[in-house]
Amino acid sequence: MLYRAWFVFSFAILFSTAAIAMAPKGPHYDEPSVDSEVYSEFSDSPRSQPEILVDPIDRARELACQPLIIRSFVEAWKDTLDGTRGQGLAETGFAIESYKSSISIQGWRAAEANRLSIPQDEYTIAIAHVHGRGADEHPAEMDTRSPVPNFVISDRALYVTSPGTTRTVRVRGGVDATDGWNKPCVERDQSVAEQR
Repeated sequence: MLYRAWFVFSFAILFSTAAIAMAPKGPHYDEPSVDSEVYSEFSDSPRSQPEILVDPIDRARELACQPLIIRSFVEAWKDTLDGTRGQGLAETGFAIESYKSSISIQGWRAAEANRLSIPQDEYTIAIAHVHGRGADEHPAEMDTRSPVPNFVISDRALYVTSPGTTRTVRVRGGVDATDGWNKPCVERDQSVAEQR
């Protein structure tokens, strides 16, 4: 009897071990091979996909052509008396916000040189401020520390900073330029047609 119990116990242990070691049987789905002739797009996948990163400078170029933003650039420039208030050093600025697909201007501020603080929140996608005629037209070092693109409006050009870097880019021309920040943007197709 003891021999039979020991045999059943050993068989049960061996059977359990084998059952645990084997992969469960179920439906098997082949993954498509790399050289498959059918490719699926990311948008076809039921799994969530990572966001496509957009260069902040490209987004800033688009913003600089929005009629509301152009009007706000002009109003900020006028608020500094065309860049002459405070011996050309006074600053005016605002935040550009996006909420539910609409763009708005918030937090309008005016201050003396290097004292301008523009309020920002989670909807802020860019900020803008004036460098008057008595200041350097380029973004200052503190302008490049902005967590969002920072437009610098001057009489000679419109610059924007790239968040997280010291990179600054001239986006549009100055007040008197044909591509000036105070004028509507010309479509590329239209400008090519005019050149012919």
